[in-house]
Parts: sequence; C-alpha cells; structure tokens
Amino acid sequence: MGKRVAFFVLGGTGDLARKKLYPALESLLKKRGEVIKVFALARRKLGGIKTSLPLEFIELDVRSKEAFKKVASKVKELKDFELIFYLALPPKLFEEATINLGETLKGFKNSRKIVVEKPFGLDLESARRLNTKLREYFKEEEIYRIDHYLWKHPVQNILSLRFSNYIFEGIWNKNFIDNVQISALEDVGLEGRLHYYDEVGALRDMVQNHLLQVLTFVAMEPPARMEMEEVRDEKVKVLRSIRKLKVEEVDKFALRAQYRGYRKELGRDSKTETYVALKLYIENFRWEGVPFYIRTGKRLKEKKTQVVVVFKEVPGNFGKLIGCKPEKNKLFFELAPRSRLVFKFQVMSPDGISACALESSMETPLTQNMAYVSLLEDLLEGERSLFIREDETEVAWELVQPILERWKEGDNLYLYEPGSYGPKEAEDFIKRDGRRWLLV
Repeated sequence: MGKRVAFFVLGGTGDLARKKLYPALESLLKKRGEVIKVFALARRKLGGIKTSLPLEFIELDVRSKEAFKKVASKVKELKDFELIFYLALPPKLFEEATINLGETLKGFKNSRKIVVEKPFGLDLESARRLNTKLREYFKEEEIYRIDHYLWKHPVQNILSLRFSNYIFEGIWNKNFIDNVQISALEDVGLEGRLHYYDEVGALRDMVQNHLLQVLTFVAMEPPARMEMEEVRDEKVKVLRSIRKLKVEEVDKFALRAQYRGYRKELGRDSKTETYVALKLYIENFRWEGVPFYIRTGKRLKEKKTQVVVVFKEVPGNFGKLIGCKPEKNKLFFELAPRSRLVFKFQVMSPDGISACALESSMETPLTQNMAYVSLLEDLLEGERSLFIREDETEVAWELVQPILERWKEGDNLYLYEPGSYGPKEAEDFIKRDGRRWLLV
C-alpha cells in the first residue's frame, strides 16, 4: 500500500475543482497505490458534482478564523496522513486563506504541502506580501506554486526538440532567428468567469504567468543537470534578462483592447482589457536584438495557442535573383486545439528552378496529456522542477508592473469586434517592425 494522502481543496465546489482537479484525482486513484481522502471546502454545498472520489464536504468561509476549527478537527483524525491544501480560490483570497490555514496547522506534525494556483497575487506588492505570509507558515519545499501550462506535453516538447536535436539547438540564437511569436487566442468569452476576470484582465490572467513561462522554455539555456533547482535557475535567468520597461515607454511596447459588448455583459463600465499584445527583448548573449511578440485575447476568430520561431532570410536569397519575394523558414509549435509541430520551408516550383520557390511544410503530431494529472503526480512525488519558485513569481511581476501602472490611467484602451483577430492597432503594432502575426 502506498502513502496516505488527504487533499483539502479550498474552493472545492468551484469550476477549477469540478472540471480539472476531481477528474485528475479520479485518474490518479486508478493508477496509483495511495490511500487518498478528498475534502471539498467551500461556502456552498456540493450539489451537481459527479465524481467517484471519496469526497467529503466541509462548509467553510476561508476568511473566517472560526470556521477553520472544522479543518483542525478533521486533521486530528488524520495523524498518519500527508496533508495537501490546494487553494482553488480567487487570488484575492490567497493571503487570508494562507494565514488562517497556517494558524490552524500550528501544533500538528503531519507532512504538509500547500498548492497555490495562478495568478500568484494581483501585482508585485501583493505577490511579495503573499510570499512573505507563505514563508511565515510553510517551508519553501512545502510550497507549490502552479502554472499548469508547464505540464502540457506540447509545451514540454519545446525543450525536447531544442536540446535533443543539434540541427535546431545549433541555430537557436540571434544569428539565425528573426523573431519569436507566442499567441494564445480564445474564441470563447467569459462564461461563468466575468466578475473574476474583470478583477484581473488578460495581462494578469495569461501573460504574467502562462505566456512568460512558455517564453522561458523557448529562451532558456540548457540546464547542467535535469534537476529541479537547475531547471528553475535557467528559467529565472531568462526572466531577469528581459528588458524592463519604464512606465513612460509602455505604449511603444504594449497595447490593450476590449471586445465590443464586454461592458454590456458585465453590466457596468470597465477599463479591463480582454486583449493584450506585447513586444519584449531578452538582453543576453543568445537573444540580443530578437523581438519576442506575445498576444492573447478573448472572443477572437478562433481558438489557437502556439509558438512560432521565425528564422532569418537567407543572405543573398536565391529567389531575389529572379524577382521573387522569399518566405522565411518558420517552426510552429501548436499547443491547441491540435498538438503538432509544423516546419515551413521553401522548395522548387513544378515550373522549374527559374520560377519562384513554393512554401512547403513538414508536420508531426505531438503527444497530448491531461496536464492536471501530470501536475498532481509531481505534487505527490515532491518533484518540484515545474513548480514556480518564489523569486520567479516576483521577477515576472516586476516585468509587468510598469504596464499595470501605465494602464491605471485608463486611456489607450482600443476596441475590437468579437469574432475578429483583435484590434487593427495590434496589426499596426507588429507591422511597424516590418513583420506580421503568423498562425499555422
């Protein structure tokens, strides 16, 4: 028999718990030997949750110190269990939940872990404050900060392709790469998340965590060893190397927009962005001068999450000799809705060598997985390589903080039509550099 584990899911009747955590825990129960008990902690009861888990409901308001006596009473019954507390809560409740939970666990000797979902805080100040409170009650090795994107196999394949193939790693630098684009486009709106989303917006919801994490996989140096601290060290080095913007120059490197109809859905006026585009530069030896473009938005024309690496034009390109406009080579990592790798390159036209070359492509499917199953397995094993370290969260916030401060002023919020690819200004944003947004 494996170890005995008790999962306490704070926010245990919310969408994250229902749609991600409980199905993932069900899968783990079928494949592993742990004895797992699951407790759903929430203000409202479990109605409508369909699960085969041994799930017990505990009515709890995380803001109430008195309510946590129920948790203490339950922990007393779990003397030989490892305790995992999963904060599946709105970020504004993380700090208060951490304090009440930490006070409750004083005097208990159980092995314990606390899991914090993204976004980790709402700005740099709140992230630092949350880190301070977590350190007050938990050891760093007991703290697991999550960005579930990193457990997606297509994202992990970025590292595999780079570091397992000399043909790519040898040219993965400023001498051969023209630009990198990271896109996370969604065709859906904010069903069920409208009021939460209005508190955070696209920059906090997607860029500060998911997309900056994907960027680190594209740009990091190979770790000396595939051990947790070495991997996380290299990611932090990338984030520290990104040029930090000054508030007065934000408009040159970032834009925001909102889809028409958002305020009507919300029922009030709002300056919250549902679309973001950024241009970042990594100021190190490998990437100096290569722009990294990031965009994300809601209610767009299609769902598409991808990374595209655009290679430089061949010097003295053959096509130019016969009056052709050459296409740059492009490597696409599509993460959603399909999981695949696509390489686009030039081949001879059927009309012969004197005609313009045609763009062709090679495609290979990439494995898919349930990210939360892999995530929870690492959590149970104490494998921390893909969990976010304290300094990593704060460096990421340092990068977006000037943008948040500039956008507090409330101007420069563009509008776009639902079902489009975003505002016209986002097209102009990249065209100024002589480039265009790309999708596979």
